[in-house]
Amino acid sequence: MSLLLGGLAIGGVYALIAIGVVLCYRATGVVNFAHGELMMIAAYAYAIVHDLTGSPTLEIVAAISAGAVGGLICFLLTGVVMRGAAEMSLVIGTLGVLILLQSGARHLFTDTPLPSEGWLFGDHNLTLFGVSAPANSLLILAALVVVAAAILYWQYATLFGRAVLAVAEDPWRASLAGIRVQSTLAISWLVSGMLAGLAGMLLGPVIGVFPTMGADVLFPAIVAAILGGFGSVAGAFAGGLIIGLLQTFTVVFLGGAVKEAVMFGFLLLVLLWRPSGLFTGPVARKF
Repeated sequence: MSLLLGGLAIGGVYALIAIGVVLCYRATGVVNFAHGELMMIAAYAYAIVHDLTGSPTLEIVAAISAGAVGGLICFLLTGVVMRGAAEMSLVIGTLGVLILLQSGARHLFTDTPLPSEGWLFGDHNLTLFGVSAPANSLLILAALVVVAAAILYWQYATLFGRAVLAVAEDPWRASLAGIRVQSTLAISWLVSGMLAGLAGMLLGPVIGVFPTMGADVLFPAIVAAILGGFGSVAGAFAGGLIIGLLQTFTVVFLGGAVKEAVMFGFLLLVLLWRPSGLFTGPVARKF
């Protein structure tokens, strides 16, 4: 049971990152490869405020705010500075942000992981169905369920969510209907960044805080998004949990050296069966 909860916890982080990537992609058609670095910056922001104040409220605000600001900066790069550029150029732009943020973190903080044992619930355990589990792992799962439900409600049951879907389908027609396309896209990237901040805050106690933590998590998260069907929030949710469980059981029974090979092999088998992924969702035709 503890192994299952551990797999679901790391899968929950993958799912949070995947949902953030999907939000940007379905609105703009751009895969934000800097998304993991937004999570990393948020984790460092949490760590710094934790050391300075010890206030849980300020720590949470710092992490989510750092992710949100990072999301807006990525939008300004792809949606304003590089507006009208080819999609591949926009993707390369996000890769540039990835390299810049990762190099900056290495320069400022070095590669030595920051201690994060006292974050959130620390080493406290909770008993669930007769099994003792880390409280932070249960917090990750609870946060994932709440976030996924909130994003689905926001996108399908609110006017703004429907505006995002309209922009994803056809930005020009959406603008004719009175939708502010750029504002809609900016808010989508803002929310995506906030999810990265939440993921960084939750993942820090699990793996520590170091400059490459974002890249280490991003690629399994992208695999999860592809597995679920790029453009589907529900697919990102399910895909993240599946990849988390798959990696956990692979490490335990086959060893960590083959976990990436098993992950990509599983993805290939699923795509041979369902080329569009387990779920599908609308994506942008162009930025």
